[in-house]
Amino acid sequence: MPLIFATYNIQFGLGQDGTFDTGRIADAVSDADIICFQEVVQNWPRDDYEDQAASIAERLNLFYVFGSSFNVDGSFRDENGKVVNRRRTFGNMVASRWPITASRTLHLRKKPSPGVFDLQRCAVEAIVDIPSGPIRVYSTHLAHQAPSHRMPQVEALREYIFRAPYEGGPIDGPHPLPPESAFDWTEGLEFVPAPHSAILAGDLNCRPTSEEYAHLCGRPDSKRGRTRHYDQLVDSWVAAGNDEEGVSTIYQRNGDFKIDHVLTTDDLAQKVTRSWVATDETASDHYPVFVEFDF
Repeated sequence: MPLIFATYNIQFGLGQDGTFDTGRIADAVSDADIICFQEVVQNWPRDDYEDQAASIAERLNLFYVFGSSFNVDGSFRDENGKVVNRRRTFGNMVASRWPITASRTLHLRKKPSPGVFDLQRCAVEAIVDIPSGPIRVYSTHLAHQAPSHRMPQVEALREYIFRAPYEGGPIDGPHPLPPESAFDWTEGLEFVPAPHSAILAGDLNCRPTSEEYAHLCGRPDSKRGRTRHYDQLVDSWVAAGNDEEGVSTIYQRNGDFKIDHVLTTDDLAQKVTRSWVATDETASDHYPVFVEFDF
């Protein structure tokens, strides 16, 4: 079974022409079966308080989960004094053609530098029930300032991804009370531990020459290529037969500026058939990255 995967930093729907349009964001990745989105927002005035996660999922007719890096107040009182509760969020999203059975959000370490613009970052975990069996998908967006900001984040991600299968499901074991009981948390649902197979995708804000990339994918060796440990990932771009560099995933940066990546566990790397960057898309300052798997 072929499966098309995509990752896309959408810059909160702001295109290269300076206009907001989540419709064209969705259209740019409409051929994909599973998509990781970054820089998704909800309830900000600059784009008319749109819930971008809901809008994109509705246009694509996909299941989705959204995880917020932060949640700040956007509430107000109307002319009658009634409180209108509104939360402004910024985060990542996973959308899928198949059901997402469970999800968690991991908030990544933030090391602020005085006087430097910074944002809280997160990774959204989704257990996607594809026909061949469940896989884990992580949508993430790392700090943009410097390697010293990103390294604690990639360390946490690497440890989290390889620890997750041993942590059980979101709810473990049968509830002691029968399913018809009002106290039964499961309500008849069955949860399984996170599967080993995993994909980490998103805007990592680092190139393949970086220390952060080496921590995730292994150090380069002139004779053996990347030397990986059991708890490191494979770059699907390379698994598809491409050189690590020679392409940009962000416009106005020519050549070697690949900072959006799709990294996989060993078993999924063997299923990669091709990968490409859609450099003709203009709906964001980043280009969507696609990977085709054969399941």
